[in-house]
Amino acid sequence: MHICFVHSHYESLAIEYLSSILRKNGHKTSLIFDPALFHNFFLDKNCLSRIFNFKNYILRKIEKDRPDMVAFSVISDNYGWILEISKQIKSKINATIVFGGIHPTAVPEYVLNDRVADYIVIGEGEHAFLDLVNALDRKQNVTNIQNIGGYNGGNIYINPVRKPIADLDALPFPDKDLFYDQCKMLVKDSYMIMGSRGCANSCSYCWNSTIHKIYGGNIYYRRRSPVNVIEELKWAIDKYKIKKVTFYDEVFTSDKKWLIEFLGLYKENVALPYFCCVHPRDIDKKIVNLLSDSGCAALNIGIQTANEITRVNILNRPGPNQQIIDALRALRGTKIFVYSNIILGLPNEAESDLIATLSFCNSYKADLPAIYWLRYYPGTRIVEIARNKLFITEDEVAKINESKDYSPYAISGSTYCKDAARIGNLILLSGVIPKTIMDRLIRSRIYRFMPSVNLLFPVIIFMSYLKVILEGKRCPFHYFGLFTYLKYHLFYIYKKMFCYLGIY
Repeated sequence: MHICFVHSHYESLAIEYLSSILRKNGHKTSLIFDPALFHNFFLDKNCLSRIFNFKNYILRKIEKDRPDMVAFSVISDNYGWILEISKQIKSKINATIVFGGIHPTAVPEYVLNDRVADYIVIGEGEHAFLDLVNALDRKQNVTNIQNIGGYNGGNIYINPVRKPIADLDALPFPDKDLFYDQCKMLVKDSYMIMGSRGCANSCSYCWNSTIHKIYGGNIYYRRRSPVNVIEELKWAIDKYKIKKVTFYDEVFTSDKKWLIEFLGLYKENVALPYFCCVHPRDIDKKIVNLLSDSGCAALNIGIQTANEITRVNILNRPGPNQQIIDALRALRGTKIFVYSNIILGLPNEAESDLIATLSFCNSYKADLPAIYWLRYYPGTRIVEIARNKLFITEDEVAKINESKDYSPYAISGSTYCKDAARIGNLILLSGVIPKTIMDRLIRSRIYRFMPSVNLLFPVIIFMSYLKVILEGKRCPFHYFGLFTYLKYHLFYIYKKMFCYLGIY
C-alpha cells in the first residue's frame, strides 16, 4: 500500500517513525510538505502567506501520485488547515484519509463528528497504524483494532488504547529521508531526536496532562538506552553530515543517572553543539558543567510565572521561586544560551502579577525570556480548571475542542490582551536591558507605551546575535540560525516559482 503523509510547518518525528515502521513491513511511503513560509507560529494573516502557500501544489501532487492513503499528524493548531486540505483531497482522489496525533487523541469524538477522516489513530501510533494499514491492504475487518476510531455502518466507534511500547530501542530509527529529500536543511542543519517519550511531569497546560489521563495507570514516560541514542546520532553523522542536534525530549535532564552516562558517550562519540529543554528542579552546578562540557549550546528552562500560587494551583508546576533562581544562577557565566519560558494570559492574572514576573526576570536574568500566550489545548487539565473556576464557559470549551481557529501560543493563544502584550514585550527585553535601567522603566510604568504587536521573532534574532558578540555565547538557535532561515525561505520561494509554472 502507498501511504502519503501531508505535513506543514516543521519536521515531524512522529511521521518519520511511522514511515520507518511501514517501510520495514513492505509498504511504500512518501511526503508532501508545505513549509508555511509566512503562515506559522510567528506570522499569520498576511498577504505573503496567500501568495506563497502550497495548497495547489499539494493537490496537484496528490492527484498525480494517487496514493492509497493520505495521513496527517494533527495538532490542534493546524487542525483547521488539515480539514480544509483533506476535503479537497477527497474531491480529487478516492484515498483513505487518516488523522493521528495529539488532537484526535485528545478529542476523538469531535474529530470523527467532522466526518472528514475515515479513521483516526489515538495515542502512540506505530503499531496501531501498521495494524490499520495491514488490515486495509488485506481487506480485513478494522473495527476491533486498538487505538483506532472510525465508522461502522455510519456509527462512530472509538477503541481502547493498547499499552505504550515498552522497549523504545526495538523501534527502527526514524525515516529521515522523507524530510531530507524535501529539503536537506530540515535534517542536516539541526538533527531532531528524542531520547525519551512522554514526561514525568503533568503540567496542566501541556499535552502530557492529556496523555496521562488516556493511558491511566500505564507508564507513558520511557527512555531509550544511551547507547541506542548514540548509535542513531552516529548513523546520522555518517549519512546526513549533520551540523548540530536538537533534543526534543520534554525534559532532557529528568533522569540524572541516564544523563550522566549519555553525556559521557555523547562527548566521546558525537561532540556536536546541541539544544535541550530542562526543568529548574534538575539544574545544579554539576549538571550545568556536564551540559556545557558535552557541547550544550542552548537550553530552554521553564519559569511560566513568578506567582508561586498560580504556578502550583493552576499550572501544576510545584517548586518555589528559589529553585528557579538557583538554576538560573548556576547557568550564569557559562557559554550556554539560556531561554526561559513565560506564559502570558493565565487565568485570573492581574497586572501586578505580570509586573512581578517582569521584576523577577529582570533580577534573575536568562539570556532571552521568551513570552508565549496561554493556549487552551483540548483535553488538557487547565481547560478543566478554567471551566470549574468559571474563567471559560461551556461554549468556549466546545470551541477549544473544535479547534477550527488558528491561534498558536506564539501569536495570540487563547488569552491575548493588548495590555498584557505590552508588559510581555518588556519581559522579552529584560534579558538584555541592564537591571538598574529596567528598574527605572518599571517604576515609570514605561510598559504603558510599549507596542502590543508580537515582537518575539525579531527580538530573538537581535538578542541572540548580541549575546554571541558581547558574551561569547555558543550558537543560540535550537533549529535554524538566521542565515539558514533565509536560505530555507529562498529555497521554497524558488520552488514556488516552479509550482506557478506547473513544474513540480
